[in-house]
Amino acid sequence: MSVQAIRFYERRRLMRTPRRTPAGYRIYNELDLENVTVIKKMQRFGFKLVEIRRVMQLYILPSDSGGASPYQRGSHECLREALKLGEKKLQSMNEEIRSAIQIRDELMEAIGQIRASLNASTRQETPSDHAESSRPATVTVS
Repeated sequence: MSVQAIRFYERRRLMRTPRRTPAGYRIYNELDLENVTVIKKMQRFGFKLVEIRRVMQLYILPSDSGGASPYQRGSHECLREALKLGEKKLQSMNEEIRSAIQIRDELMEAIGQIRASLNASTRQETPSDHAESSRPATVTVS
């Protein structure tokens, strides 16, 4: 993970402001590393940054109003709230998948119709048909 990405997450309030050394260097701990891992995983799952911040506010970050996190990490309340957010995202993803499948099926049908039209017009205009039709008919009498 790049320094720029971590600073971006800090600016977007996805991570707590880290402690600093007397020289001004940021100090991160194991929890910070775990939080970055959670953020990256949630991004992969399709969560928007605002949704990620909401999950992180359940137990890590202060609320938007500056109040303390409402839950203890791993508490039933925290897990229930995270479960609700995850289920909501899953439902949204399933709707997007259904829509994408419907659009894909419509596209496949349109492509099939174009292919059928092309094949029908190709069969009507084959070079052998033109060659045979341009020759005079010959009749053999015995």
